[in-house]
Amino acid sequence: MLGAILALGNYSTDTRLRSCLTSALANSTCPTTDQTCMCHNEPLKESVSNCLLGSCTVKESLLTQNLTMTYCEFPVRDKSRSYATMAIALAAVAGLCVGQRFAYKIISKAGLGTDDWLILGAFVSVVLSTVFNIRGAVPNGIGRDVWTLTPTNITQYTLNFYIMGILYFAQITLMKLSLLFFYLRIFPGQLIRQLLWGTIIFNSLFGISYVFVAIFHCHPINYFWNKWDGEHEGHCTDLNAISVSNATISIALDLWMLVLPISQLRYLNLSWKKKVGIGLMFFVGTL
Repeated sequence: MLGAILALGNYSTDTRLRSCLTSALANSTCPTTDQTCMCHNEPLKESVSNCLLGSCTVKESLLTQNLTMTYCEFPVRDKSRSYATMAIALAAVAGLCVGQRFAYKIISKAGLGTDDWLILGAFVSVVLSTVFNIRGAVPNGIGRDVWTLTPTNITQYTLNFYIMGILYFAQITLMKLSLLFFYLRIFPGQLIRQLLWGTIIFNSLFGISYVFVAIFHCHPINYFWNKWDGEHEGHCTDLNAISVSNATISIALDLWMLVLPISQLRYLNLSWKKKVGIGLMFFVGTL
């Protein structure tokens, strides 16, 4: 970090930074004119870093790291273009699948069901996610080192992450509901339909609950995207706990949704090979 301290010394009168520099130099064998030594001497960098972490704000530390990396001519990593390409490609594939589904239903005059409209709603959510990815996450830092970002970049990126979390929970819920309503159309048995309706109700409540949790798990709400700098007051529930609990319940629900259609295969007047093929189709569809 010494290169950054030297650079800051030209523009800042911050005594804390000068103190870190003085302390590091006193215990270092690197001369201030030896750039290679200063940039690659691990004990020196660790000494300055520890000093800065204990006395500087988050913004000052990031600025210091930025100047250090620039001073030492370390490469700047940027994977944002690859991420943008991937996001657009996945959205395009989803659009083709949904478009093909609606085209077939319209051309064959099969009629559109609740499952079709739900999958369309999920696709609209995917489009919104892609827009926030391309117009929000990419220009504000995704795929780049955090030390290359401005405070505004970090705040805007975190805001986009917040919105994407809400959209994610909505997408998963709509896709599961679409599959469940599809099962309702093809399975006439009374017991299976009761189980499907129960699963639909559970999935709806589960999805709505986590959408609300995603929206309101910080107080105030904007603390989610402002807390990174340590300059704002507020509190949030444990994001990891929210993610793990959602994933656990979602996986269990996926397995249950796989058991439901497979349990009906025994009633079909088909060979075992065809039943296996249909079972695999349900398995892939559930995934």
